[in-house]
Amino acid sequence: MRSMREGNMGKLLVSMVGCVVVTIATSVCGWAGQAGQSGQTGKANQKQPAEATLYDYTHSRAFPNVFSAYAPPFVPQAKLTNSSLLDELIEDGELHLSLENAIALSLENNLDIAVDRYNLPLAQADLLRAKAGGAARGVAGSNVSSALFSGAIGAGGGNGGGGGTNAGSALGGGIPEVGRGSCCDPELSIWYGWGYTVTPLGELVLGGVPVESAHTDVIQTAYTQSFLTGTTFQMSLTGVRSSSNLTTTFFNPLIDAGYTVGFSQKLLNGFGYRVNSKFIRIAENDQKYSRSVFRQQVIATVAQVMSNYYDLLADAENIHVAEEAVDYAKKLLTDNQEEQKVGAAAEFDVAQARLAVANREQDLLAAQNTFSQDSQSMKSLISKSFSPEIAAVPIKPTDHLPEPHPNDIPPLAEALREGQASRPEIEQAQVNLRNQRITVQADRNALLPSLDAFVAYSASGQAGGLGATLTPLLQGRYPGLGYGVSLDIPIRNREAQADAATALLQERQFNMKLQQARNQVVWDVSKAVALVHQAQGQLEAGVRVTAIARQSFDMEHTKFTVGQATVQEVIDSQSQLATAENNEVKARAGYAKALIAFEQATGTILARNNIELSNAEQGTVPRSPSIPGTPVVQPSTR
Repeated sequence: MRSMREGNMGKLLVSMVGCVVVTIATSVCGWAGQAGQSGQTGKANQKQPAEATLYDYTHSRAFPNVFSAYAPPFVPQAKLTNSSLLDELIEDGELHLSLENAIALSLENNLDIAVDRYNLPLAQADLLRAKAGGAARGVAGSNVSSALFSGAIGAGGGNGGGGGTNAGSALGGGIPEVGRGSCCDPELSIWYGWGYTVTPLGELVLGGVPVESAHTDVIQTAYTQSFLTGTTFQMSLTGVRSSSNLTTTFFNPLIDAGYTVGFSQKLLNGFGYRVNSKFIRIAENDQKYSRSVFRQQVIATVAQVMSNYYDLLADAENIHVAEEAVDYAKKLLTDNQEEQKVGAAAEFDVAQARLAVANREQDLLAAQNTFSQDSQSMKSLISKSFSPEIAAVPIKPTDHLPEPHPNDIPPLAEALREGQASRPEIEQAQVNLRNQRITVQADRNALLPSLDAFVAYSASGQAGGLGATLTPLLQGRYPGLGYGVSLDIPIRNREAQADAATALLQERQFNMKLQQARNQVVWDVSKAVALVHQAQGQLEAGVRVTAIARQSFDMEHTKFTVGQATVQEVIDSQSQLATAENNEVKARAGYAKALIAFEQATGTILARNNIELSNAEQGTVPRSPSIPGTPVVQPSTR
């Protein structure tokens, strides 16, 4: 008998060790395979996407590889190199940059966009957590109210503790019942124990021996699955093998086995899909929220890139104006030097001309320095790796400052409608309000008492051998049936009352924040429309002043050639012309920036400039083919 017990124990231990070895080996192989894939992007012909946004983290597939659930999901390494477009635009040692390419480079390389891009898969991972029954953690700026959590902050979405197996009822005695598990991932638990005891009996009548020595093997398994309806299903199996030196036992060894299958249902607190899916619904809303925040960042970055590009264009125009002024001043100096040689000009006139050349050259240096600084600012916006090589490459802008048109902006009423429909701040306030209303619904249900009903069936068997034990167990010869209800009534219920009050107060607060966001849009759009009109007026005035200044300079130069104007008068008119031209360039840049501010205020900058948010999400902008019929090129990262 002792050798039989030891043989059975040996088989059991060998089986358990084999399962553990297979599990570890399979898991290690799976992890090694994932590590190999992540480290061989070149060999895999870049099959692994470059951005985490190209993966779907809202699902976790456990089949056919059941061990994949215990390995971390694949997340690609962060790409810290510039996209290939940046190299393609460098020709003859210069970065030939158009506004369209500047925007494309910012969508692919801008680090602010790259950082916020990770909020999209983070929101997906939060949804996966909520689907498993965990509490949504939310994304940056979103609302996950503290009123959703009873007790300690951070509790999950389950409605009840993890009830274990009901071993006593499964083996006979008591009422079969069902423990409660957390929604929604099923749980399989296995417990095994072995024991050896020596107990003095003090008599020989009951056991036949003065000292009892006993060996016991126990194994318990349970499968628990809870659902969003408030329903819990549980199936448990218990087996006990015991042997001793007692001479009065009917079976030695004795094998007990039993199972229990049952359901429980919440009827008040925790009843229904809408209540139990609160975190899933919030996490789904947070995906919209994170996309809205990302769109807001893209809008801000595109506006910054466009504004900086227009600064570059204005700087280039100012350099051109300064160069013309230098040329005028040098020509005037040359003319005076020639006249001085024949005695037609005084030394004072030549000195004034030299001073004018020096002043104009100083203006040119200042304009070139401004262009250089703005060029470095632009490179920081359109590159991930701001290397010394990139810093040393000069930028050559290829576009021109936009000319004003009558239909550049719509009427104020239409602009306000666009702002209310497109501004991401309003969308975010609406999402937060929807999340808070979900909280109000959940806390209203949490005010109710807990009323649970359960029904369970059990069967058991007992004999000296395994076959003899399983036969009555499978035939249901010794059944057990139970049902019942449990009612928990919190006296005064102050915790739930406080949560419900908090939820309602926060809902009123988010209503105010939504109205605040709408009012801010009205103010921003109205101000932007006024600035556009003001900038347009300043540009029109600047064009007129430039024309008058040029006409005045031409007249003074003509008078000077016939001896009717002094050198100082020519220098003054030339300075006035340069100032007028600089002011016109400033007004053109100001008008372009006013349009940017309007598009940003109405939230339409992406639509007006044909920018697809999906390109920003993926970090790649398709290239238009230069040859008709050629497929669109998807850029790669180097």
